[in-house]
Amino acid sequence: MSALADAWLAADHGWSTGTERTYRSAVRAQVVPALGRLCLREVTPGVVSRALATMASTSGVGAARTARACLSGMFTLAIADGAVMANPVRDAKKAPRALTVDDTARLVELFRGSARANELDVVDIVDWMLATGARVGEAVALRTGETAGRPLLDLDAGTWEVNATAVRVPKRGTVVQPRTKTAAGWRIIAVPEFAVEMVRRRLAAPLRPDTELVFPAPFVGTLRDPNSVSGDLRQLLDSFECDACDGTGFQPATSTTEAGRPVRCTEGPWSWVTSHTFRKTVATRLGEAGFTPRQVADQLGHANPSMTLDVYIGRQVVSAETARVLGR
Repeated sequence: MSALADAWLAADHGWSTGTERTYRSAVRAQVVPALGRLCLREVTPGVVSRALATMASTSGVGAARTARACLSGMFTLAIADGAVMANPVRDAKKAPRALTVDDTARLVELFRGSARANELDVVDIVDWMLATGARVGEAVALRTGETAGRPLLDLDAGTWEVNATAVRVPKRGTVVQPRTKTAAGWRIIAVPEFAVEMVRRRLAAPLRPDTELVFPAPFVGTLRDPNSVSGDLRQLLDSFECDACDGTGFQPATSTTEAGRPVRCTEGPWSWVTSHTFRKTVATRLGEAGFTPRQVADQLGHANPSMTLDVYIGRQVVSAETARVLGR
């Protein structure tokens, strides 16, 4: 497994800078310590499930999810090279959990009614992700302007060209990377009317900073760090309607990590939700409406591991009907 990890990291995947850094860290800190000494044939679905459960309990659900993605990619490479015949990670996966329609309405209400969420200016970001299925990095990189003579964000047509993501680069800070997480991530999607009106409102704000960014950082007007946004959303989701932590999102002050950081509270009814849940929710709504897996993948900018690269030829403008389904 350690040799497979090295081969997978050395391959050319077309990852963004942030994705490569995240995956390398996950392989080094999670995957190799847990499974590196095993032979490929020893890694069964049960072994994967137990390893991921341990990672989730010790390092958090996000770390386990990233490790799962790395393991799945590693075994996809192993299958292509003929080293194994099946991917044990697929059989170890749990059924995805998404927000129901009622859940979505309630969560939007909680974000809008939260003084902290409004102070952090994340309410509209959540709306945008629920309207489009965008990743956090793609959402904070949303901007006006043009590319190849056409607008990136065409509010009259109700379309958005997703061609960049925000990443943190060592010694440079957070920058807009002029490519998406993967090659399949580039797409032009239709935007629901409520999200179009939200962007119009933001762009017309009288105290808006002089920037092309639609969701600049509060007060300073600079590009947001997607990791910071994810952290803010994490604390807010943990705090909503939680009696155990009295709405703070953290365990009592006596509970801290070795580094002295507060420990998150996971007792609240919304602690299972992450920013990635918003993407799953979009996929679920479109699936319920009868869209094909191919169309849903186009909306989210997903590359299906079982498809060859030529499948993505022509995957460009997604059906405008998705905007009607995701509208409110």
